[in-house]
Amino acid sequence: MKEQIFSSLGTIGRINYFIRILLFVAIPFIVTIFSVNFFSHWHHGTHLPLGIFIGLIFIFISIFSILMQTIKRLNDIGKSPIYSVLLLIPFINVLFILVLLCLPKKQ
Repeated sequence: MKEQIFSSLGTIGRINYFIRILLFVAIPFIVTIFSVNFFSHWHHGTHLPLGIFIGLIFIFISIFSILMQTIKRLNDIGKSPIYSVLLLIPFINVLFILVLLCLPKKQ
């Protein structure tokens, strides 16, 4: 069965979780910088809000994807998916991701 990125079904290992978290943080960052830079230097005026809007769309998609990957990782270690709510709390989310990266797979 092909693994789906936007699904919460299944499990995911530590390395795949780390790689996907890095990608889902880096891609919106790069797209936001590129779109803001591109639309702020438009020929007939500025369209900076459009660049910010495109960046926000990518950020929301990324947040959703990170939540789905976290639910998969929680399934892998045998914990309840409700713990994924901890990702929405600033500073706690970084610690929570580090804990998820350190915990081994449930036997």
